[in-house]
Amino acid sequence: MPEAIDITCPCCEALLKVDPETSSVVWVDKKKAPARDFDDLVSRVQSSRGQLDEKFARSVQHTKRSSEILEKKFEEARKRAEADPTAKPPHPFDNE
Repeated sequence: MPEAIDITCPCCEALLKVDPETSSVVWVDKKKAPARDFDDLVSRVQSSRGQLDEKFARSVQHTKRSSEILEKKFEEARKRAEADPTAKPPHPFDNE
């Protein structure tokens, strides 16, 4: 069995071990990123905090809106039940 060939990726500079018989990559050693300075890391954390705040605000709006929709559905079901009190309520699995 021939030995795996070591190839360096021109894009990410990772070391690839390629099996010559199957022409498939059998191992990847990714190049480690250089250490970053503290100011860069702090700015990245602050920018991600802003994104998280935006996502949280959207989630709150979605939850508020879904509770309003559920309230409207409940009111409609209550009106129908009051209109015909002898009717059976719909079975949840009938729509499947």
